[in-house]
Amino acid sequence: MFLNLFFSTLPLFALVFIGYSLGKFSLFNNTEAKVFSKLVAIVVVPAFGIKIIGNFNYEFINWKLYFSYLLAQGIIYFIGFIIAKKVFNRENPECIIIGMTASFGNHLFFLYPILLVEFTTKDIVPIETVIAADFITVGLSVCALDFTTQQKIDIKKAILKQIKNPAFIGLGLGLIIYLSSANLPESTNRLVNFICASGVPLTLLAMGILLSYKTDTTQIQLSFLITFLKLFGFLIILTLIVWLLDITFTDAKTTLMLSATPIGAMGLVFASIYKVKTDAVVRSGIMTYTTALFLIPFVGSVV
Repeated sequence: MFLNLFFSTLPLFALVFIGYSLGKFSLFNNTEAKVFSKLVAIVVVPAFGIKIIGNFNYEFINWKLYFSYLLAQGIIYFIGFIIAKKVFNRENPECIIIGMTASFGNHLFFLYPILLVEFTTKDIVPIETVIAADFITVGLSVCALDFTTQQKIDIKKAILKQIKNPAFIGLGLGLIIYLSSANLPESTNRLVNFICASGVPLTLLAMGILLSYKTDTTQIQLSFLITFLKLFGFLIILTLIVWLLDITFTDAKTTLMLSATPIGAMGLVFASIYKVKTDAVVRSGIMTYTTALFLIPFVGSVV
């Protein structure tokens, strides 16, 4: 599994390195990197809703296991937010990004393709459940960012703005396709796949470009906080919840591996859009990607 993870993630590291080189030689700047992130949020996220939720397989769902993961995710989100707020004195929007980054993993591109080869459909469904349901939690985080980034609180305006919330748009489009059992034309499916395939390259190039800029000590400390919470805090808390709820570790194996995945793209994407400092996010990306190469196989072999 380590070799599978290593070789499947080499292109990811290569894209970050290319982005870093582009930024270091001033071929791209941080403003242009944020354009990449904005494209991912506005175009790619809704397309993923069509692809993932529209084709979701609800067979074999273990709701008890999923809610265990959701509870652990919520705890990590809250801990990240509170530490960023109380210990590091960050503003609310940045605290939301810290919590989001520490609690959302890159399950779709880092772990999911490996599990498709290594495990049965029944073992993979918990991962698909988390991927689909994350549209709700990401959407709520974006909603919170809309409220906290307003100069003057306008509840009506913030609520109406959710019509343009990319995660909710993706969720809505996916549910419409799933509930209607619509068969999209092959040309439409191909378009959706093209759009989805652009998400990772754009995000990692943006991460590399932003990584080429110097940062301060506080952002480095926050990156260590995110890394610890995402990889070790999440795994510890989820293991305790699974044990307390008397869920067998055999049933929870792939879900426990999921908790050890590196950070996902959503923190970086929405930090860029809402003009929140991204330094801690991009640095925790490199830290978590490297550490997860060893941690995920370890969890898979121990559990």
